[in-house]
Amino acid sequence: MSLIKSEDSKKWINSFVAIVSAISGIIVIRFSEQMGEWFDLEAKIPNFPITVQVVGILIGLVVFISITKNRNASSYMDEVYAELVKVVWPNKDEVIKITIGLLIALSIVSGIFVFIDFGFRKILELIL
Repeated sequence: MSLIKSEDSKKWINSFVAIVSAISGIIVIRFSEQMGEWFDLEAKIPNFPITVQVVGILIGLVVFISITKNRNASSYMDEVYAELVKVVWPNKDEVIKITIGLLIALSIVSGIFVFIDFGFRKILELIL
């Protein structure tokens, strides 16, 4: 059973765009706060913290609206979602088997590297 269904595409795409917009707003807020510290903008601009929050929210809204209104971005995300629906996700047993196999393979490869490193150290001790 998959969480992803073809009829839920708009819900998931809008959620993704909302998350991207929120992250962009947070980045603008953090950047503005850092610039305020570096250039002492708190003393120069009245109500600087409120101004920074409002600018961050506005940037987030602009990003959300510009992505949702852009036809190229919307069609691209629809295509990506359509391909994501086609993905066959592994079940729990397959994931456990693959994870155990990877752990064994990584242990063997790391053991080989440890043995090679030990050998090179012994060779260098003999030379030096």
